[in-house]
Amino acid sequence: MAFWFWAAATAVWFVLMTVLSHQDGPHTGEVSRTLAQELHPLLPAVDQEALNRTLRRAAHPLLFGGLTVLLGITLHTGGAQYSRVVAFGVLLLWCWGDEATKRGIPGRHFSWLDVGLNALGTLCGGVVFWLV
Repeated sequence: MAFWFWAAATAVWFVLMTVLSHQDGPHTGEVSRTLAQELHPLLPAVDQEALNRTLRRAAHPLLFGGLTVLLGITLHTGGAQYSRVVAFGVLLLWCWGDEATKRGIPGRHFSWLDVGLNALGTLCGGVVFWLV
């Protein structure tokens, strides 16, 4: 039963992060600006636009790290031993694929920096899963 819970949580996380990642430029910018406006009173010394840029960059490793941890838990509860390495490799490929699929979305583009941030999140998520 635990396996199916974690599999569903992983699938939902993947779908939500992919939908957020593939919004057009104006919508994704609006989401991050709104979040920066909401958080700015908690961090008044930080320039709101700088906060917006930081949030946009931080989203990559946080979302990919979360996906990696969830997938690791899913595979662990399912008893998979060797498939974790394959899954980790697939996640690293998706770090690139997520960016590569944005080329056809208005206001979005491919970014090697974002691929690196995605991979950083995947690596950190893998370390967190391995340590816990």
